[in-house]
Amino acid sequence: DDPAWGKHRLAVIVPYRGAFEELLLFVPHLHKFLCDRRIRHKIFVIHQVDKFRFNRGFLINVGFLLSRDKFDYLAMHDIDLLPINPMLNYSYPEQGPYHLSSPEYHPDYHGRRFIGGILLFTREDFTKVKGMTNGDWGWGGEDNELFTRIRLSKLKLTRASGLTTGRNTFKNTHDESKRPRDKERFDAIKGNQFELDGKYGFHNADYKLERVVNMKIDEADVTIYNVKLHCNILETPWCQTNYTVSDFKKQKNKNAIKN
Repeated sequence: DDPAWGKHRLAVIVPYRGAFEELLLFVPHLHKFLCDRRIRHKIFVIHQVDKFRFNRGFLINVGFLLSRDKFDYLAMHDIDLLPINPMLNYSYPEQGPYHLSSPEYHPDYHGRRFIGGILLFTREDFTKVKGMTNGDWGWGGEDNELFTRIRLSKLKLTRASGLTTGRNTFKNTHDESKRPRDKERFDAIKGNQFELDGKYGFHNADYKLERVVNMKIDEADVTIYNVKLHCNILETPWCQTNYTVSDFKKQKNKNAIKN
């Protein structure tokens, strides 16, 4: 072993569904970026193959469970965000959770409490916050709840800073015309997105591992886990793709009339 690579091992956890062109770009790009910086790593793509709405937090929990025995820190990493600036630091975040795609550098999201895109955790710190919520089906919101978990756990959140590349620090490869996001938002149901959802975490991430695929994209190794997530339709009916906020409001009105 070359000591220049250090002792820590990074699991790159990539929630995934239907982004094949982005996958082909992401894996070799990030692999080269991390190798150039002597970061011991493995890329894990957690592929949601069930019929429910996409659930990023749930998939990250699954990735943690499948990788934690051999890796001592993780990067939860959006597939459409490619690091460009060579000064970006993927090293072991011993001071606490480290937000690499901080609001001053992310191409699209600039909110003060935004911690999405790329966030690094030690295995111990991710365990301390109990992972992410499994109940946030659909686009957006799971990172806001994670922000609250970090704050309540008294962990120190730090962010990338001091870079001169601004919004050009990363390349966003997402093409909305080819892969539109599920924009049905359930804030009316779930309430404040920064409210702690203590019911869920990696400890009760109920899923089925359908298949494991080890492959190379160019010269980069990647492991793809095909997983089916379990949804309790009575607790979170919005996991169903045909369920809308209008359905929820109608049901709520019916219940109010009955009572």
